[in-house]
Parts: sequence; structure tokens; C-alpha cells
Amino acid sequence: MRKSLKALLAILIVAAVLSVSVIPNGAIEIKRFYGDVDNDGYVTTNDARVILLAVAGIYEKTLAGVDFAAADMDNDGLITTLDARIALQTAAGQLPEEFMTGYEFSENHEAFAKIINDYRFDKDHNSVKLTLSNELCEVARIAAQEYALKTNSAFIREDGSLFYKLLDEKGIEYTYVDKIVIYSGFGYSQAAEEMLEDFQGEKMLSSATYSKIGVGAYSTDNRTFYWCVFVIR
Repeated sequence: MRKSLKALLAILIVAAVLSVSVIPNGAIEIKRFYGDVDNDGYVTTNDARVILLAVAGIYEKTLAGVDFAAADMDNDGLITTLDARIALQTAAGQLPEEFMTGYEFSENHEAFAKIINDYRFDKDHNSVKLTLSNELCEVARIAAQEYALKTNSAFIREDGSLFYKLLDEKGIEYTYVDKIVIYSGFGYSQAAEEMLEDFQGEKMLSSATYSKIGVGAYSTDNRTFYWCVFVIR
């Protein structure tokens, strides 16, 4: 079977920027640590100071985008003194346990797919729904784990093969395939919304080219999750 590929990657990292580099097809890879507000590659007492200044409204610039995400250490959508305290504890190597454990995490495949399908319907009332595939969910979870632990690349696997080889290994037939990977919090709704807010991600997930969807997630610290979505036809 002829396989037509549109190698798409949209990696959004809600954590602080170590580097920004251009990777295949013009996608941008951004890496960041929670707490590294001044973007020097480390979480230090200066980052806590910046957060406190921002809380007091006297910081020299407005924290936005990845800067805001880096400062919002408890991921509640606000910049508060609690975020500064967590930054200080992180700098001291004493990240509070409640921010490392206790999450009730579920990928919520059906709910995730519903968010995408509702978006497709709102955009085009004639849009065909994506069918949730358990097989694709399994592949997406494996891909998320491989990305997190082995390759740090959404295109290339550890053995040098391309990402779609996962489908071949599982015996999943397809004509077209695409994939998106993001870093996000543990909430499936947040991950879905961030994918749809990204230009390339929105284009992929709203495309009439695809008929099936699979979603999987993996975390190394129970705080930041690697979310992966496969779509095929």
C-alpha cells in the first residue's frame, strides 16, 4: 500500500526555554523548565524574585506565553506568592511532594476525542467525526513514552526509523498518517485545547483527510505529561 505522509510536528512545551531550534518542515521545538522565568536554563532564587515582583505588579515586563507558564508553577492559571515559594523550594532541590504526586490522571480517550470532534463540528457542520481507535491509543501511548525517555524527537525513533513504523509494527493499515506531540499538564482538556490552539495542530485535527484518532500520554514526574495524538485514514 502506498503510504502518503505529511510529517507534522507541533511541540509546545509548558515548562522553561533551554533552546529553540528549527526541525524538519519548519516546526519549532521549545524546551523549558517550570520555574526558569528568567530563561537562563536553571531554577534559582532570582526566578523566585521575578515571580514576587510580577505578583506585586512591579516587574519590568509582563509575563506572558511560556514566561507565564514557567512562572505558574502550580499550574492554576495565576501567578501568586505560592509560585514563588515553589520556585524557591525547587531551587533548593526541595520541590513539595504535593506537586509531584497525588494526581488522579486519566487519558480520557473518549472525552479527548469528543473535544476534537465538537471543534470539527463547530468549524464545519458537515465534518465527519473522527472514530476513536483503541489500537491507535496504544500506539500513541508508546510514542509518547518513546519521545519522553528515548529520543526527544517526534519524527525519529530510537532505532532510526520514522514514527509511522509504530503503526506497521502493530499491523495497523493506513493511507495517510499524521502525529502531534505536546508537553502539557495532566488534564486531557488542557492538552486538547493546546493542540487546537497551535496552527499546525489545529490544521491536522480539523482536516477531513483523517477518519480515526488515537491519544496517549506519558509522564516522567507525574507533573508534566507528554501527550501524543495519531490520526489516520
